[in-house]
Amino acid sequence: MALIFLDLDGTLLYRGDIVKGMKELIDELKDNSHEVAIATGRNPVLLNDVEKKLQVNNLVLANGGLVISHNKVIKENYISFKTVKKMMDYSDKYKFDLVIEYEDEYISYRKDTEASNKFSKTFNLPKARFDNKIYPKRNVFAMVVFSDDLVKKLRNDFPELQFNQSNKYGYDVNPQGELKAGGVKTLIDYLNVDYKDTYAIGDGFNDVKMLKSVKHAIAMGNAVDELKAVAEYVTDDINNEGLKKALKHYKLI
Repeated sequence: MALIFLDLDGTLLYRGDIVKGMKELIDELKDNSHEVAIATGRNPVLLNDVEKKLQVNNLVLANGGLVISHNKVIKENYISFKTVKKMMDYSDKYKFDLVIEYEDEYISYRKDTEASNKFSKTFNLPKARFDNKIYPKRNVFAMVVFSDDLVKKLRNDFPELQFNQSNKYGYDVNPQGELKAGGVKTLIDYLNVDYKDTYAIGDGFNDVKMLKSVKHAIAMGNAVDELKAVAEYVTDDINNEGLKKALKHYKLI
């Protein structure tokens, strides 16, 4: 049995929509007695039921902040409210757009530009609802910062967080740690899968550590160069059956 971790955007999804044939590939993997996991930066409210449509029961969400296997939560890692409040204060002081990813909603705390809307459009996400209230009792998986000019200062002033550019508009903000790799390792241990039977496929900056944490690291043809550099195998683009070709290369299907 192999365990295959699949990124969403740029791997299973193109501009937010499931690429034709993905459900059939996943079904074939499961028919061959393999376990399939989605590993994404998205939090639960931004999945748009993709996991249900593809019938995937293993989830590494919020860049590793939440891990679920067959409806059982096996890992949770939230950003502390103290840190969230500090980021809100910085947003107001330095006037940069900020999105808060609560466990149950996607909210734009500060929105002076269209950056967050453009960010959402890139991934076909719902626009973040504007709400500048503070909710200290709501768990926060991640934030999105929209400021190239201030990101260096934020990295210095928030050592407990990490900032990774998700697209040209914004930076994913997560707790310090191994990101997806930490969630991947948690699921590997939980399912008791032999390391030699672990695979990961992705395309973005936030997939680098994930690919380094498995035996077989696969980059999509449309992946960033930094990911291709750490991959064992580089497949074709998402819209040219890249995933299918990779799975066939490793004889998983």
